[in-house]
Amino acid sequence: MKKTEENRYPHSATLFRFCKEALEIRYEGNVKVIDQDVGAILGYDPADCSHWKKGKKNIRALSTLRGLADHLNVDERLIIEIASGSVGLDEAVFEYRGYGAFSITGRHMENLKKEYFKNPGRWQTDGAPAAFETLFDVNRTAVLKSVKAIVEQGRFTEAPVYIPEVLQMFPAISIVAATTLEKPYIAEYTGTGAETKLTIRHRASDARSFIRFLMAKEVFNWLVRSGHALGAAFVGAPEDVLEIQGNAFAGLLLVPGDFMRREVERIDCSLDIVQQLASTFWVSKALMNQRLRDYMENLS
Repeated sequence: MKKTEENRYPHSATLFRFCKEALEIRYEGNVKVIDQDVGAILGYDPADCSHWKKGKKNIRALSTLRGLADHLNVDERLIIEIASGSVGLDEAVFEYRGYGAFSITGRHMENLKKEYFKNPGRWQTDGAPAAFETLFDVNRTAVLKSVKAIVEQGRFTEAPVYIPEVLQMFPAISIVAATTLEKPYIAEYTGTGAETKLTIRHRASDARSFIRFLMAKEVFNWLVRSGHALGAAFVGAPEDVLEIQGNAFAGLLLVPGDFMRREVERIDCSLDIVQQLASTFWVSKALMNQRLRDYMENLS
């Protein structure tokens, strides 16, 4: 009997790994996900599941890919892109996790309130607990002001905003493209205060959309850590708030409100609006969806 070549269909193997990681994310570590849990999505027996995992089975039928998307509750285009090899595992998992919150709402807000009232002493300033509304204010106005200052100083006038040009505005930030990194993206900080330096290393010479987002977010982190004037309004904020501020900063920088308003007027409304805008701004469809919601809520 001729032995089937291992990993004949590497993109199918990647799809298997993505499905398994997506299930682990869904269950938040409360359930141990095994290979058969992945195979069960498509009704595969152990042998078929093993073949899929090892890249011996090609997963390409549109109905099958649509079934995976429905089960995982993701855009079927992401599943198709994984199966075709246009999106790698790192990017796919990042897309599945999403780009984080741009404001403190819903479950996140409730968790913060529980923590605040459970341990109010943790949030003391000058001997007294800071008010919840003050402590957990994202201060979107200040985030928007910082982004606008960068856009104006960098003389960016149209989409997409080139992140390497943004980084060049700050001499303490350097970027290195390397093909041998184990991780797709690494941020390395040295020094403290005004002497803080940041080196961003990424695995490809042409950064994928999620890498562009992480780079933009890292600019915010550096502004805060270094005490830069554009980050002064955020110094001392709780980590939970800084995380959300960083998400909002990156989203606003990659998709400035004025730019998006102008591009919306140009697009073909008979076609996929999100797809067109994502292509214009060099961001993912997931981020563009998030940014559109953010824009509708704040009109900026």
